[in-house]
Amino acid sequence: MVAQAEGVNVDVDGRDARFVVVSNRGPVTFSRSGSEGSGEREYSRGAGGLVTALNAVLRHRRDAVWIASAISEEDARVAEEALRDGVPYEVEDLKVVLVEHEGEAYDLMYNHLANPLLWFVQHGLYNLPYTPELGDSTKRAWEEGYIPVNENFAEAVARTLEASAQEGEEPVILVHDYQLYMLPLFLRERLGDGAFISLFSHIPWPEPDHWRVLPEYIREDVLRSLLKADVVAFHTHRYARNFARTAHEVLNVEADEEEGVIHTREREVWVRPYPISIDPDEFKKLAQSEEVLKEEEFVKDLPGKLLLRVDRMDLSKNVVRGFAAYARMLERYPDTRGEVTFLAQLQPSRGDIPEYASYARAIQRAVDEINEKYGTDSWEPIVLSMEDNFPRSVAAYKNYDALLVNAVRDGMNLVAKEAAVINERDGVLILSENAGAYEELGEHALTVNPFDIDEQAVKIYEAFNMPDDERTRRAEVLRQTVIENDIEEWVKAQLKDIAAHPKWRGT
Repeated sequence: MVAQAEGVNVDVDGRDARFVVVSNRGPVTFSRSGSEGSGEREYSRGAGGLVTALNAVLRHRRDAVWIASAISEEDARVAEEALRDGVPYEVEDLKVVLVEHEGEAYDLMYNHLANPLLWFVQHGLYNLPYTPELGDSTKRAWEEGYIPVNENFAEAVARTLEASAQEGEEPVILVHDYQLYMLPLFLRERLGDGAFISLFSHIPWPEPDHWRVLPEYIREDVLRSLLKADVVAFHTHRYARNFARTAHEVLNVEADEEEGVIHTREREVWVRPYPISIDPDEFKKLAQSEEVLKEEEFVKDLPGKLLLRVDRMDLSKNVVRGFAAYARMLERYPDTRGEVTFLAQLQPSRGDIPEYASYARAIQRAVDEINEKYGTDSWEPIVLSMEDNFPRSVAAYKNYDALLVNAVRDGMNLVAKEAAVINERDGVLILSENAGAYEELGEHALTVNPFDIDEQAVKIYEAFNMPDDERTRRAEVLRQTVIENDIEEWVKAQLKDIAAHPKWRGT
């Protein structure tokens, strides 16, 4: 029984697998050239950690198919072609099936259920005395949005497998993220128990009491669906234990938190942590690109030492408290004024959700107030960018003296890993104990409670005054930790567990 992670196929006991990857976000987005979209079909590669990670999966399976939502108008045309022709659309080394959803259903799923409810519950973002306010609108978003979109995905998977079925192949379906929690159930209804199903949640799984914020019909249906999978996976042991405990308390199933096994009447479900990572060589190459070198001129011109944060403008990232902690440091330690510049590279996120729009305004207010209070003619305390400028972020990765990652709660936080690999200044990582990356990197970072502004102020100051030999030691260990547990190791760990699982072995 050998899982050939280096090769093209996973061949276990002479049996070959047909791999299907399913996620809401796809690896490419299609468009048309020309001013009115009348030209040739074009595409752009998807960005973000999930797309990068799933591309790593597909490097091990060149014949795998990636199924994702059609977002653009041209995506919808690609979806129609795949439906008509019965074959995936091939672009570069990818086989892609895009799924077109009814517009209102997708809006209900994405903007009314997944993002403002599941995301908030799983990141602990609600102010519970006041929010959420659940009711008929929640049920409508579930029944007319989340459920139909997941059923649409299940139909697409079933069609794809039927069209490409080959004798001796057994389907392995890798489902990703919180938009698709009901997919394992709908796949079992269509495919039976023959398929091997793994679902990976890229966001935190909360404690059982937090899960109970959800209406009973959502909290129980999601858990029942996830337990139709053979593997349910997360980034950390903590999230895996929380899931096992939640399943036990809500559904009264037999769960072994330490072994990571849940027994239902139908199957043995493995609950596993697979800490996602990056491709270090890709980032080292990117760090020397022309675009990054050009942006490095801007970064190096910033006065004093560099405090950096690179984040989406998400409530979970705790941006405003980070600015407050920096201001507290300037207040407590006047010698830092003019000597430290805080570069905040923030990517807009979910601006059509009211809470996010309000948070963006709060970020701008905080920066304006701090710059007004402490700034001088020659020094701007916080340099704020509210746009997606990845080359500048990479340039800043190379040159920071301290990196602030103070998330309220994070599934992983790849910024901490990306930056550690290419930083050239022995930069110190200041890391929230609630970030998923803390399980791997916390021992070599300065730990902060994301809610304690004074503690964060002290740790920022400590980072800039750390002895050189300690900075060097910490930075080197962080770098080696990421290099040794790269994105390939993340993939191999999952393939190894598929090979070892009783379902795959037929025991």
